[in-house]
Amino acid sequence: MEITRIRSGHGDPAAIEALLPELLAFDTLINRASGLGEDFDPNPEDLRHSLTSTSRYRSYLTWLGRLDGVIVAKGVAELQLTSNTDTAELWCGVHPDHRRHGLGSALLTVMEDDLAAEGRTALTSYCEISESVRTADLRGAHLAAETGAGTLPAAAPEVSFLSRRGYGFAQIERCSVAPTATAAELDLDADDDYVIETWRGPVPEERLEHIALLKRRMSTDTPGAEKFGGEESWDGERVRALDAEKKARGEEMATALAILGGEPAGFTQVGHSAARPTVGWQGGTLVRKEHRGHRLGARLKVANHRSLAEHSAVERVYTWNAVENSWMLAINDQAGFATWAWVGLWTKDLR
Repeated sequence: MEITRIRSGHGDPAAIEALLPELLAFDTLINRASGLGEDFDPNPEDLRHSLTSTSRYRSYLTWLGRLDGVIVAKGVAELQLTSNTDTAELWCGVHPDHRRHGLGSALLTVMEDDLAAEGRTALTSYCEISESVRTADLRGAHLAAETGAGTLPAAAPEVSFLSRRGYGFAQIERCSVAPTATAAELDLDADDDYVIETWRGPVPEERLEHIALLKRRMSTDTPGAEKFGGEESWDGERVRALDAEKKARGEEMATALAILGGEPAGFTQVGHSAARPTVGWQGGTLVRKEHRGHRLGARLKVANHRSLAEHSAVERVYTWNAVENSWMLAINDQAGFATWAWVGLWTKDLR
């Protein structure tokens, strides 16, 4: 298998554009084989961004494996550039017709060697298992997450592959989906001093540092955060850079922010794009530890879904939550979310 590499922002633009249709076809095939459904098919702008973007905050490496000139395997790694510079989040996939021939292992070995050479020794990865696949094998052997909460079928190809390659099964997340209208109809108003603001698009100037603080706390205050790197550096400039990146990818963010006494207490965000206007993707949701116990997580989500229902074409939203995060799962259940898939989060230390 011939393996080539593309570092985001360093490839020939014309060659990248010529490559996009082939990559879109490959990624779509991988997704359909996973059983996750059309909503998870690749977005052309997201794919183009991972190949062409330049940023002071993060970059991407893409590996392509070919047999007789045809792509049969692909790997991607996201690299932070201003904090956690020893980490990399990676994924690799193999064409269904070419699996169980060692191509995935060969590609992952090259990826790990390349990342280690750049000082990226703390690796994370993930696998996605549809709800139907997991429930079909409830009586078979299951592998438990290191958190002690949640399992995945050990015989699932994605699970056995990462396990054999020395990755530890750190955590499992539940992927759920809900109609936007369901949460929008809930009445969770409370008699307290919290004020919830909503907006669509870029963060208002006066809220830049508030969102930066909450994003910084996201990297330390969510369940299991310590397993996936240290605190991330965020300031207003980085928030504005992320806004620009979202715009370049054709994505709009719907945000709800809770304020108490002029200070940020929590937030939630949902992204959606013109390429798939009826589908929303839950971004970060966080209530600062000192503000928990006031149902702010639920109130923020309801407010954001109301905004989406009123100002967008989004009909359904997908969200991800750690299985041990029972309080947020209860909020999602109340808001009408139903299980769609399971995501295993994996770690490996190359040192």
